[in-house]
Amino acid sequence: MEALEHIRHFTAANPGMMTLTGTNQYLLGREEITVIDVALPGEENIDGILEQIERTGGKRIEKILLTHTHRDHCGGAVALKQRTGAKLGICALRAGYLGGEDFTYKSGESIPYDGGELTVVHTPGHESGHCCFYESSRQILFTGDHILGQGTTVIPPPDGDMALYIQSLEKLLDLKIRLLLPGHGPVIHDPYGKIREYIDHRWLREREVLDSLRGGRNTIPAIAARIYADLSAPLQSVGRLSVEAHLIKLVREGRVVRDGERYLLGGKE
Repeated sequence: MEALEHIRHFTAANPGMMTLTGTNQYLLGREEITVIDVALPGEENIDGILEQIERTGGKRIEKILLTHTHRDHCGGAVALKQRTGAKLGICALRAGYLGGEDFTYKSGESIPYDGGELTVVHTPGHESGHCCFYESSRQILFTGDHILGQGTTVIPPPDGDMALYIQSLEKLLDLKIRLLLPGHGPVIHDPYGKIREYIDHRWLREREVLDSLRGGRNTIPAIAARIYADLSAPLQSVGRLSVEAHLIKLVREGRVVRDGERYLLGGKE
């Protein structure tokens, strides 16, 4: 990651089927450190975070913020809190999820840290309580899983919501952003290009789902097999989740009708 004043990161080596890369855990501040996301509870990860802070002049961890509650972003949060005495925060919609949280936050709230201030941007879609953190003075957005450094984000039903996800992407276009710092993969230097790429990708997938229905493929496995034919067998399940999320959106809009395991074009399509 390029040198950013008061912002460092330590990547947990926990690649998953949906991301293929480890989780970026961001360390903000001069001496009093704010950590964004803690992936793993094991000593190797916790020690790595603490060693990174010590090497760069940090004195202690003041608070921990979580972009969302998927395990590869929050699994080590309680362990780091217990180890350091840091205050643990979570989206208000997820209050009590981990147990041991010290405070909550919601969209629009400001969270100060040693060297700057973050604004909470609620970005539901990947997960209903997902939040990005916006550093307006440096025009940086910490995106968690809302936008990745490589690949695209999975929207896993029932908590994942495709319509909300697209809306959450679109509202980012109103922010002044210079860099996107994702939860997985490298820094994104063309923020608006990436955001529009993600939006266009979702509309493309929706068209492909509708085209599949028109062509007689009316089950999730059949549609996924057509759209994601190039995916390896282990990743086919991820493709089916995406298809399901699109179909749920289309059913709600009245453009598709569900009949058991089959989906049919509706009156609005």
